[in-house]
Amino acid sequence: MVNRLRGTLECLTDDEKRPLRPIGMGVREAAARTGDLLVRLADIPGVRLLAGVRVTRRTPPIGFVLVTATHVLLIESVAWPSGAYTTTSQGAILCDGVDIGQSVHPLAGAVHRMRRLARRRVVSAAVVVHPSDSGRPSLPVTHPGGPIWLSPGEVRSHIARHLRGKTYRHTDIISWYAFGSPLNQKDGRHAADLAVT
Repeated sequence: MVNRLRGTLECLTDDEKRPLRPIGMGVREAAARTGDLLVRLADIPGVRLLAGVRVTRRTPPIGFVLVTATHVLLIESVAWPSGAYTTTSQGAILCDGVDIGQSVHPLAGAVHRMRRLARRRVVSAAVVVHPSDSGRPSLPVTHPGGPIWLSPGEVRSHIARHLRGKTYRHTDIISWYAFGSPLNQKDGRHAADLAVT
């Protein structure tokens, strides 16, 4: 995964303040499992896979971002035990009707922020839900404007279908990487600090 990936998952930390977080495994382990599913998509011409992207200074980094000339897809990873998961209109996540203290609202905010930065691109989000026990969690319904909820088995086909026919322009590469990786925590830059052409 290292050769095809820009950035690192090292900036992801287990924190109760993460709006979306795994239950029963660490955030890096859940993200690494998703990364294993995404890495081959980075072989598609015109697709760039970024890891550990901080969209704003106040929010935790997002696990992965897939970028093409026309699309930006923010991808978060969680691991949840079996149960029926739903979301409220305010973005709270419920398991079997009980609030689990997580929310998709900050991810939706990151999508809106990226839409302002990447004006000529379609920006959306996906949440990959890994099972953290022997059962399979029942995923929330995808609402218009909300994230797409994917099981690990759906990731490759869904995203490949979504990206089919999309290309990546050389000028986009320059804008994302001109100052080094936007994911590089050493230089203090964040995705929101970079101009997206």
